[in-house]
Amino acid sequence: MAEGKNTVWTFIVLVAAVGSLCAGFLARNKADMGSLASNKPLGVGLLASTDKKGETSEAEYFYEIAELLHQYYVEPVEVDQKMASGAVKGMVASLLDPESNFYEPEQFKTFQDSQSGNYSGIGVELDYIFNQSELKKLQDGKSDVDSLLLLPKVVISCVMPGSPAERAGLLPGDEIRIIQGKYLVTGQDIQDLRDMQTKVTEKKATVEQLNKLRDAVQDHAKNSITSVKARTILTSGTEGEIQMTIRRNGKEMPFDVGRAQTVVPAIDKNLDGRIALRFFRGAAGQIQQLTVESGMVFDLRNSGNGNYDEMERSLAKFVSAGPHGAIYNADGKPVRPINALTGTEQKLKVTLIVDNSTIGAAATFAHILESSGVAQIQGAMPAESSWVEVQTLPDGSGYTLAIGKYSAQAPNTAAVAQNGGKPTVEDK
Repeated sequence: MAEGKNTVWTFIVLVAAVGSLCAGFLARNKADMGSLASNKPLGVGLLASTDKKGETSEAEYFYEIAELLHQYYVEPVEVDQKMASGAVKGMVASLLDPESNFYEPEQFKTFQDSQSGNYSGIGVELDYIFNQSELKKLQDGKSDVDSLLLLPKVVISCVMPGSPAERAGLLPGDEIRIIQGKYLVTGQDIQDLRDMQTKVTEKKATVEQLNKLRDAVQDHAKNSITSVKARTILTSGTEGEIQMTIRRNGKEMPFDVGRAQTVVPAIDKNLDGRIALRFFRGAAGQIQQLTVESGMVFDLRNSGNGNYDEMERSLAKFVSAGPHGAIYNADGKPVRPINALTGTEQKLKVTLIVDNSTIGAAATFAHILESSGVAQIQGAMPAESSWVEVQTLPDGSGYTLAIGKYSAQAPNTAAVAQNGGKPTVEDK
């Protein structure tokens, strides 16, 4: 009985100690990431406002305030821009979609540079990986969302060729754990701690093991960095070295990685006959100069998120003119057709090399060409990628907006309904 009481008190002290330490860290994540890190989601967003009960919509409210400031404030243009950016930031956060992101002006410039093949920092693209079940609760507006479990992993999605990251040996799928001596505390860390509590209760682990893990989580929370700041450090700057630790296949590995400007070409003809394709801005014009013939091999690995409009314009070299499927939203409704305005009359058969680093526009390109019967896929077919629109705001900030996913034909609406009309996010 005494042992049982001690175990209970250990749990109480553990929860209180770790909870208090994580509270400040969680607050910083909420500020950086918006409602994805909060258990109180925002509304449906400015652009999705409705007025079903005759109440003032968010859009009307915004413009009423803007008109008031126009009359009484001396710098209306600057105020309009700040209000518009703030409203859009709230709208994007309220979508609860990890692929829809708002960028402050400096962050957006870095993002735009990468869209043109100019990478700063260590030369990688990164993903936030959220706990799938907790994210779905948040998207559904549930009240029992566990905010601590929504602290995301930061994972390398692709490593650009010629970059400091490639030279150092970093790989797609590597999870960032430590940057410059500061820890990224994730929802998985919290879950591991809770799982250890359960093991102690079931006498499958000792209190000493629990205390050791608790102390580690406490230390990491005291000396932590948010996922947004970690991303900024890794993708900006051209000088200096970053000391970091990654997790690969369950093992933590240290790396010293320099920062530099990495210029990546849209088309790269390899010595073994493969042609690397990346859909950066301006890529379509270069791809139009290619002579594409059956039997050619195109490498879509480590191609970056790319630009979807450039990818669509590039289709003309591979498929016939006309429709080739559409982008469907979470309700299974088409929101954007995929059309090749011009095309080829050849019946091509090419090979596309893909792997887990084939993301964004390149992943959609692979699905379109396979569905059109043009491509033979070499490697594991990438998951269907959301079609992402990019918008620039007057103050230099901007945002990405995931509008749906590609399908060659209308998706199974029953399956979409079963998923609650929400897109799923892989919990790696």
